[in-house]
Amino acid sequence: MKSLFLRIFLWFCGGTLVLLLVVGLGFLMDAPGAATAPWWKLGQGAIVTAGRVSVESYERGGRPELDRFLESLALDTGMRGTLHDGSGQGLSTGSFAPTGKPLSDALAGVEGQLTLLPLRGVAGVRLRGAQGRVYGFTVLMPRRERAGGWSRTFLFSFLLTSGVLCFLLARHLTSPVAHLRAVTARFSNGDLRARVTQPQLLERRDEVGGLARDFNQMAARIETLLNAQKRLIADVSHELRSPLTRLSLALGLIRRRGDTVSPTSMARMEREVHRLNHLIGQLLTLSRLEALDQPPPKETIDLAALVQEIAIDAGFETTATDRGIRLAECAACTMSGARDLLRSAIENVVRNALKYTSPGTVVQIRLARPSGANMATILVEDEGPGVPPHELARIFDPFYRVEQARERQTGGAGLGLAIVRHVVSLHGGSVSAQNRENGGLALRITLPVDALF
Repeated sequence: MKSLFLRIFLWFCGGTLVLLLVVGLGFLMDAPGAATAPWWKLGQGAIVTAGRVSVESYERGGRPELDRFLESLALDTGMRGTLHDGSGQGLSTGSFAPTGKPLSDALAGVEGQLTLLPLRGVAGVRLRGAQGRVYGFTVLMPRRERAGGWSRTFLFSFLLTSGVLCFLLARHLTSPVAHLRAVTARFSNGDLRARVTQPQLLERRDEVGGLARDFNQMAARIETLLNAQKRLIADVSHELRSPLTRLSLALGLIRRRGDTVSPTSMARMEREVHRLNHLIGQLLTLSRLEALDQPPPKETIDLAALVQEIAIDAGFETTATDRGIRLAECAACTMSGARDLLRSAIENVVRNALKYTSPGTVVQIRLARPSGANMATILVEDEGPGVPPHELARIFDPFYRVEQARERQTGGAGLGLAIVRHVVSLHGGSVSAQNRENGGLALRITLPVDALF
């Protein structure tokens, strides 16, 4: 059962039903006659029969025999009967003798058919004797006394049943919540590895099971983010410390040599200052993108022209190397976005591919738009070493580098693809990477584009 609401509802319905059953059984045990049918339905034949026997007793033996019969009737059944003649004159001796309208109603009724009189528990029937005389037979039914109160056994069973049901319901509802509370307490106290581990809780298909699984996902995400933050601080410290150390060494050499500054030292300092400036610029860009609470101002962008422009610029820079750029496909499409941010992101991907593609190879760029689709794909493929499959999803994390111990000449600080992911996400797109079958890396950017008219 997937719905916790439905489960609670059925629990309450079942509990109420059981309680009602217990109450009903207890009521019937204490007052067994309470559920019987009305007395005048059950006793109709008996009353008419008793009336006919009364008439026969009177006609056969007069008042003495009639009184004896009525007395035995009262002792055996509790019914107090009286026989009247057609004028309403009482023919028997007894304390019960209706008069007036009740009696006239009994005498005026259909012969042999029971008539309810306007008195509580009183009925009458019109009868005819063997000689054709008309009689009226009235009877007062005995009152059924109900139990004055519930027995101790019934009260105990009622309280025990309701207590057990409430206990089971409370335990069923609170036991998983109590476990969740204990796990969250451990997590809030700094145990980032705290997770919900009970299989019976994780396998539940209702809201509580969903909450447990969501908590595990949240805890894993928070642990990843905190670990990434620690790593970010360590990486930033390392990235800033390395050029600053080299600058300090170069300045120390200058002081040692006096006023003369060698071209080598000057070039080294310029290179390190440029690296510091570039790193700080990337950090600021990444921080601004992460802090954006709304999309940047947008304009209409000719995506095909932008990709062509990036390919031309990158191709011009590769003239002095043995690598090349090839724009294999460029579908016409436009989109709404921040041109500078998009140019920076796409250019970053292209330059990254040029950096890692093998010497003598060409980086291919494709801008494709499936027929009738409102999404365009920019595919950048290189022929480099690729990325280990288990690290493909992590190359977009800040400061993440596949080769942790590589020299600085083979790569940057690991911020470029993180910036690409944020820029593409701000434009409602996605970015992914996969290894090519023949070697190399294929990086795919998907962006929403304007509809064709």
